[in-house]
Amino acid sequence: MNGSPLRTAPRLAVGLGMLAGALEAVQLGATLRLDMGLGQGMLLSLCCIGLGALVGLGMSLPATLVMRIWGRYEMDWWRHAQGLGLVGAGLAIWYLWPVSLAHLRADRMGPGLAFLAVPVLLGLVVAMNAAYWSRRVQWGAAPKHGWLPVASGISLLVGAGAALGMASATYGNVRALEDDPAVVLVTIDTLRRDHLSIYGELPPDAADLETPVFDALAAQSILFTNAITPMPETAPAHAAMMTGRHPVRSGVLSNGHTLSAAHETLAEVLAEEGYATGAFVSSFAVDGRTGLAQGFQAYDDDFFPWVRGFSSIALVERFAWAFMRLGDPTDLPFLLERPAPVTFGRALEWVEDRGPQPFFLWVHLFDPHSPYEAHGLPGFEENGTQDAPSVDHRWVLSNESEVTYDDELEGKLRRLYAEEVAFTDRALGTFFDGLDGLLGDRPVIKIVTADHGEMLGEHEIHFNHHGIHDPNVRVPLLIQPHTEAMRGSRVDTQVRLMDIPATVLGLIKLDAMDHSEGVDLRPWAQGRATKSLSSLLMGRKTASLSAGTLFGYRAKQPGGGDVKLILDVDAGEAQLFDLVVDPGEQDDRAAEQPAAVSRLRAAILTEVGELASGIPLGEGVDPGTREALEALGYVD
Repeated sequence: MNGSPLRTAPRLAVGLGMLAGALEAVQLGATLRLDMGLGQGMLLSLCCIGLGALVGLGMSLPATLVMRIWGRYEMDWWRHAQGLGLVGAGLAIWYLWPVSLAHLRADRMGPGLAFLAVPVLLGLVVAMNAAYWSRRVQWGAAPKHGWLPVASGISLLVGAGAALGMASATYGNVRALEDDPAVVLVTIDTLRRDHLSIYGELPPDAADLETPVFDALAAQSILFTNAITPMPETAPAHAAMMTGRHPVRSGVLSNGHTLSAAHETLAEVLAEEGYATGAFVSSFAVDGRTGLAQGFQAYDDDFFPWVRGFSSIALVERFAWAFMRLGDPTDLPFLLERPAPVTFGRALEWVEDRGPQPFFLWVHLFDPHSPYEAHGLPGFEENGTQDAPSVDHRWVLSNESEVTYDDELEGKLRRLYAEEVAFTDRALGTFFDGLDGLLGDRPVIKIVTADHGEMLGEHEIHFNHHGIHDPNVRVPLLIQPHTEAMRGSRVDTQVRLMDIPATVLGLIKLDAMDHSEGVDLRPWAQGRATKSLSSLLMGRKTASLSAGTLFGYRAKQPGGGDVKLILDVDAGEAQLFDLVVDPGEQDDRAAEQPAAVSRLRAAILTEVGELASGIPLGEGVDPGTREALEALGYVD
């Protein structure tokens, strides 16, 4: 050690920080479910080590200052030791306090208090070791090697081990046979069914919209024309798709809520059968914290564009949290979402690495979701380009309280939305071409659907998906079986997103999941079943997560067509719509048909029970998550 111990403290603290960063790389390697090669894992490890060094340096400055003031009557070597002890304790607090808080919030007092005690113990250990070596230096026994080179070498070795662990993840097992069909589920966030030409209902603002990839897929699939989401919200709808359970039963009642591990998912069932399971999502709304990662051996929810896993590093997470609270999240969209080509690209890399092994792949796209962006596609020149759009939808969302949705603005936004759908169709085509090239003649089940639709000004709901009107709750659904049977068929009867897991398992000839309320839709595709599958509906009253809940029921009227009841329990109001003669839901017939209102209200109350008092959907959502959701248009 050269010079005054107090002057060398920052350099030694950097070494401590590097070691802490290397240990963080080990922790990320054990917890992240990103599909990474050795090079990518090593890059993430180096970032952890570098940022850990930065944290250590930052902590050394106040620690040194404190010891200069409080320990001014102490000997230099003892002040030096105490300062480094403070740095060690500070690093432990920096990395461990989120874990401690998580345990304490879950009423696990023992582990929570144990994690709180670690910084004290670590600080004492660091201080005692620093005192020992400082005294040796004072006595003239200089070490053969400086601390910083030693810490750097150890950190790099640990980081390399972490990278090797990240690159050696295994997927699936021998229980799955090579001739078992792969399963590919593509969910497109906020995709309206009437913007796909296969349904023959293109609205005036999208009359020239072409979706040839969907057209080609429909010709080889079971086309469901009346599929319903139980709730037009991203996380709850996806939880329904994965568990086969309504949000009322799964407990995922809003974005920001977490699916309990007690609920079995389709991914868990297929993983137990030996399938490799991977998910590649495009939005913060379905990241791993939602619990949707259950059963997926790979879960790619890291949107940082250059270093995989970078956004999970503690320093980056804290910066992102602060920016969500204090800055404008729309300025850094890569913290919240990524475009379809990037997500599809990572998914195809994962598929290529699987070889002949059967797999379950879920790819989630976010492009049609607000904010809408221009892509410069032919036919949409009036939208401008991404750098110079006809209207900046991100700015509109950030300043919505000052914006007037006149005909001109609404028209521009509807055209932007239509271009987003066209862009998604193109990206889907590129993905399927790549997938077919990798799989060759291997059997594959393809499913494409949406979690919910979007309101484009109907019912005075501007470019959001609150409420439970049909543009929100009717979604596209196409299932392409791995055999020729049932391909090209059409099902007009009402079905639900909850029916997807049972249908997939039926196609693979596996038993349905326990406690699933979904049904196998193959009899409907084969014409052997025609019963309409009624659905309880839930949705937000307004764009705010905390404004309360609307309940509804969409079912087939005895002896007639589809009807819908929309119930506002708090206001004591009910609306009834005959969807056959009034698909736009403009003519409330509640007063004319009290018996139907009573029947459907009873069905709602039977399913919802005590929740019907009007639950605030935002309850339990932490402030950082709320800020991120606001940037995605979920909160007014």
